[in-house]
Amino acid sequence: MELGLAAFIGCIAGLIMGTIGIGGGAIIIFSLLYILHFPQKLAQGTTLFVVAAPLSLLAAFTYYRHGYVNLKVGLIMMLFFLGFSWLGAYLGIRMPKETLRQLLGVGMVLMGLKVLLG
Repeated sequence: MELGLAAFIGCIAGLIMGTIGIGGGAIIIFSLLYILHFPQKLAQGTTLFVVAAPLSLLAAFTYYRHGYVNLKVGLIMMLFFLGFSWLGAYLGIRMPKETLRQLLGVGMVLMGLKVLLG
């Protein structure tokens, strides 16, 4: 179940990132915290591993050394994130500017409300 959800989250995060241009990290950390119920540090470390391993390798490695990276979930999400970010970019290029702006706004408001209200 957890790996299936990880794959689904990777798909959605990649699709949204490619479509509306927000960083996938915000979506992934939100999903790890509130859907997979990861502890904060494990969610942070796994998010770093998924979206920015090459860019923040040292930070991700530090979390990993302290046991705060779930490699299995991170790898599954990373693979699906990569594939679906391409699909999102393909769709985003074809969407009207106003639609993209509205999608970005709705997504940010929903994530913000969940964080604020728990």
